Amino acid sequence: MGHEDLGNHYYASGELPNAFKSYSRMRDFCTAPKHIIEMSLKIIRVCVEQGNYMSVSSHVSKIGNLQKTPDEEKELRPKLAAAMGLAHLSNGHFLDAARYFLDCPSTLGNSFSDVISASDVAVYGGLCALASMDRNTLKTEVLDSSNFRAFLEVEPQIRRAISYFYTAKYSNCLQILNDYKSDYLLDIHLSRHVKLLYDTILSKSIVQYFIPFSCVTLVSMAEAFDTDEARLEEELIGMIGNGILDARIDTKNRVSGFFHS
Repeated sequence: MGHEDLGNHYYASGELPNAFKSYSRMRDFCTAPKHIIEMSLKIIRVCVEQGNYMSVSSHVSKIGNLQKTPDEEKELRPKLAAAMGLAHLSNGHFLDAARYFLDCPSTLGNSFSDVISASDVAVYGGLCALASMDRNTLKTEVLDSSNFRAFLEVEPQIRRAISYFYTAKYSNCLQILNDYKSDYLLDIHLSRHVKLLYDTILSKSIVQYFIPFSCVTLVSMAEAFDTDEARLEEELIGMIGNGILDARIDTKNRVSGFFHS
């Protein structure tokens, strides 16, 4: 109890390294699985703020290997799924992060609000899913998920963006994301991933748009994505150069075209 109280004091004071040390010293005095769970949750909270996600994953695994009652399992599952989602997001593993956020039970509520909220799960999970899943998977595992739908109700703009992507209304999807980009750039966990997430979603949208066609003019694509031809052509050149898109651009005789290679 002394180590716990000292850890709580350091945590409240913002002295995270000392808080981590104090909570870790509780381990020698834990005599039951319940005590280890309580200690590990406190360490996870500190490590998330430190950005020490290797330790987060380690303590999630530690809790997962303990014997727990059904009630404890039900209470812990949302917290552990959300914590692992954050760990994978921090490493840029968007598909793995999406899987954990989608698997997070909607019973999370405010029970882990000092680490992550239901709103965060909706935004992180939705954006990671958009960046890493195909349209059919988005439909079955996100939009049709009775569990994740509860999170999407908290952040309806994410649900609308995913719905627009699924129905091939890519400009609407991208417009919603751009409208909220400033908010996401201020998010402590999401900010450094926003550019990559948005670039990936844009690339996916272009690839998906092109699938039904053997030839698409840059004019029609620019209209579909509500952008200008020059910017679109620059994006396509980058995608082709990076191997994301197997295509070529024909500008012979000043006619812009987009063809499969």
